[in-house]
Amino acid sequence: MADLNEKEGSIVSYCPGCRGGRSTFEWKVDGREIGAHERREEDHYWSDCVVSYRLFKCAGCGIGAFGVVKMGGGGNYPGSYNRLIRFFPEAKQRLPVPHSVPQGIVTEFREAETCLENMCIRAAAGLIRSVLDKTLRANGYKTKQESNLYKQIEAAAEDGVITQARKRRAHDEIRVLGNDVLHDDWHEISEEDVEAARHYCQRILEDFYDDRESVLALLREAGRVPEEDRQVETEESES
Repeated sequence: MADLNEKEGSIVSYCPGCRGGRSTFEWKVDGREIGAHERREEDHYWSDCVVSYRLFKCAGCGIGAFGVVKMGGGGNYPGSYNRLIRFFPEAKQRLPVPHSVPQGIVTEFREAETCLENMCIRAAAGLIRSVLDKTLRANGYKTKQESNLYKQIEAAAEDGVITQARKRRAHDEIRVLGNDVLHDDWHEISEEDVEAARHYCQRILEDFYDDRESVLALLREAGRVPEEDRQVETEESES
């Protein structure tokens, strides 16, 4: 959530241009105001209230931003008794994923987070489902017998790679929600539901990739062919 520095007028927020990192957004460059429009407004609590519609710039990456700040007591910005009403764009705090997750899966997960930040809720749900699908495929669960996502989730739980509790969450929070977007008629889905899907998808990535060597042993014991083994087979066949 964005925080206003009442004394200096700058805003601290998670920046989409800084890959979700926390950054300071400034309202001056080289001592000059970037741009603003202010107007007086009635307020139940403050007399002489001024609303400032103001441009900001990230001190890190330089991306532009827009903020609405309400000031009580009049005066020039940053004034006094300030309250931040709105700030855009604001990234959510990015969820950490293990270093061993394949880059393509990481990129798709981050794209889902970007969609969620920009209120593209249905798009985020579809991408989170796709991340789960690609994760299971990368770990050897895309077979003739396990051709759909439902069967792949069940198989991963049977192999002990994910718990029974995680299996239920994968079905209810990720697969079903994503299927609603991909296959059903358009209808609104809640941001809270997609936020839950994002968190459970991150935990499934941790299940598969946090202790990768132990998971690889489980997969091989279950007769799965993870992506790492397919790469080795390809290299051997080419040599």
